[in-house]
Amino acid sequence: MNIHTAYRWRQQIVWGTALIVAGCVLLLDRAGVIQLDFELASFWRWWPWVLVVSGLTKIIPPTTPRYLLNGLSEIFFAGWWYVSFNHVWGLSFGQTWPALLVAWGLGMMLRPLLDNVFATAREQK
Repeated sequence: MNIHTAYRWRQQIVWGTALIVAGCVLLLDRAGVIQLDFELASFWRWWPWVLVVSGLTKIIPPTTPRYLLNGLSEIFFAGWWYVSFNHVWGLSFGQTWPALLVAWGLGMMLRPLLDNVFATAREQK
């Protein structure tokens, strides 16, 4: 099985499981078994966790440099979004947006290094 097929399967399993869990929780709420205090505003506060899960599916091996960097970028963006828009540690968007530039630059610098690491690992097999 190649890396791209493994990635697609892993992605389908993770998102399928997430949909099943969300559906079961909503069904239990509608049946009165549990009580959710769900407001649309609270969803917007916690949605970055969706990006964290998406990023994790990309960095779990087997992976490629592209998937690894995309996964790390998604996780970083989710953390930045959560911190800046929920004012964690008193930080706001105006104070934290330069972190996006730093992350973008790091990603550009890491890509060639990761390409070499992955190429070296393939040659040793």
